[in-house]
Amino acid sequence: MATARILRSLVFVPAHDPDLILRAAGNGMDALCLDLEDLTLLPDKEEARAIFPAVAREIAARDIAVFARTNGIAGGMAAADLDAVLVPELHCVSIPKVDHASDVAAFCELLDDAERRKGVAVGSTLVRPIIETALGVRNAFDIASASPRIAYLGGVAGGWWGDLSSSIGYVPSPRGQETAYVRSKVLVDARAAGVPFPIGGGSTSSSHLADVTAFAEDNRQLGYDGVHCAGSAPVVAAVNEVFTPSRNEIAQWLDLLPALEQAERDGLSSTRVGDLFVDLAGLAKVREQLALARRLGLLPDRAGPYSARA
Repeated sequence: MATARILRSLVFVPAHDPDLILRAAGNGMDALCLDLEDLTLLPDKEEARAIFPAVAREIAARDIAVFARTNGIAGGMAAADLDAVLVPELHCVSIPKVDHASDVAAFCELLDDAERRKGVAVGSTLVRPIIETALGVRNAFDIASASPRIAYLGGVAGGWWGDLSSSIGYVPSPRGQETAYVRSKVLVDARAAGVPFPIGGGSTSSSHLADVTAFAEDNRQLGYDGVHCAGSAPVVAAVNEVFTPSRNEIAQWLDLLPALEQAERDGLSSTRVGDLFVDLAGLAKVREQLALARRLGLLPDRAGPYSARA
């Protein structure tokens, strides 16, 4: 079973072009989603299924989390997609155009069947419902609560021609202010439902790095752990930088951690460390961020020096 973790950057690519996929995989993202739905046209879907296992192996070998977005249930192609993508390297399945909790439940029933056929432990595959409509935004808490498989979910922006913009009617701006409510509302719903690592983001009307960085920072400040973003190397690097703990943050967390963990062992809900009063509600977040820092090589498994951005 894949282990859910913080993913700073998630990029979508068409699933039928192995050369394009592997070029994209060189751009440093934490997760890469092979899209068998909108980005793969009908004549290319069989090719996308055929190449998925080999391409997934190459992506996973680069320590990139492999996602797959299947087609929806309504078109009858989801079962064939799942049979193709359920390989050991798969990290998570993205469920397209989710409006209701029942959409997640129905998809997970198909996933149960596919896991049985493929000899995979039933219930072990992670999913990420994608909310792309006003109705999905309205029902986000129920959607986020629909399955224990859900590891990632969030509110995203999208271009003028996209599903979300067409459903809600907003006009995209360079820094995505028009989707602040959508992203905030879905984030609160995801957190309330216990989704461990919400991913927000999406696209705005600008590809300038200053705007990309500002949009990523806005999502981080709202409470997201990472964003769905464009796949160029400069964009991915800018997004990863925003969601990477700073030198000062890591130093503070490491200084506080022994006292916080002692307070936890003592059954306390808060403690004072020097002049700082600390609520232990934040300890889980500190542990998650330090796990990310360790995975990125920014601190050792034990004591010793570490390196990080200032």
